[in-house]
Amino acid sequence: MRALLTVDICGRGKPLVLVHGLATNRSIWDLVAPRLAVTRQVVTLDLPGFGESAPAGPGYHLDRVADRIARGLAARNVAGPFDLVGHSLGAGVATALAAHRPAAVRRLVLVAPAGFGAMPPRLSWLLGQGAVRLLALRRSLAPLADLEWGRRLLLAGAAADGARIPPTMARRMVAASASSTRTAEAMETIAQGQIGDLLRRVRAPLGLIWGTADRTVPGRHLDAVLRVRPDAGVELLDGAGHVPMIEQPEAFVAALERLLQAP
Repeated sequence: MRALLTVDICGRGKPLVLVHGLATNRSIWDLVAPRLAVTRQVVTLDLPGFGESAPAGPGYHLDRVADRIARGLAARNVAGPFDLVGHSLGAGVATALAAHRPAAVRRLVLVAPAGFGAMPPRLSWLLGQGAVRLLALRRSLAPLADLEWGRRLLLAGAAADGARIPPTMARRMVAASASSTRTAEAMETIAQGQIGDLLRRVRAPLGLIWGTADRTVPGRHLDAVLRVRPDAGVELLDGAGHVPMIEQPEAFVAALERLLQAP
């Protein structure tokens, strides 16, 4: 039986909560969490319906997921206000949490946020179903992670150059989707383009981190975010793709710390 919310905590200091994206789990932060934990209490979690966390009801409702996270953190004595970081799909969840519980979030940082463009319902449904099949195919090809060209193939939608990802980490990234039970539903939700409306309600200072070589959520989407929040601080990581915390962990930590320490 899965936990309602699976959480790992390391370090001491001001709490920093990291929320992963679609078809992965809390291990996406493994290269940066120890660095951040030198000065912070770092909290990583599995989103409901992903990793080891049970779904928060049918479908994938951002407000319901955000509420599950808020309650789960409180049960583990992670007291707000905390700094909150969300990656891709996790950016939508983090934005919903900041919008619905403003007293809990001191500062919000979105990493390559998905969900700033709406798709027709039929197309978003097809995209969700296709993602499940594609991820299953990718897992079946996991042995290719031992080869440079194989990592480029397996991580083509994530890393700017998958060959630069160590084989062990590449295998973990590929395998992470195996336990996901809400991939299609989450994809449909994020394709509805709700994030802009939620972000307009967020009072917390906002920061953005984007890889300049991101092919999953290209940097041109940055303009859509800045139209909603022109006050946002922006950090661009040159040559990084959609998973800069894996591709450039040191640069990612430095960028995140600059945003968190901004006036």
